Amino acid sequence: MLTFFRAAPDVVRWELSAVTENGPYRLTIHHAHGTIVESFSSRTAALLRQGGLEDVLSAAWDLTGVSTGGRS
Repeated sequence: MLTFFRAAPDVVRWELSAVTENGPYRLTIHHAHGTIVESFSSRTAALLRQGGLEDVLSAAWDLTGVSTGGRS
């Protein structure tokens, strides 16, 4: 699963992939300042974490005075 969202002027790309057919699952988020890679035993846990990281990255841009307009 591959998707994108905007954090101010930057596009953030995230990918969720299964390491083996039934997990574990690897969440990789590429953003302007680097890459975050985490492993999870379930897709649900990975997607919940992705949502949390999206909120943190968007909030970081909001603190700099740049409005992201929320999740897209």
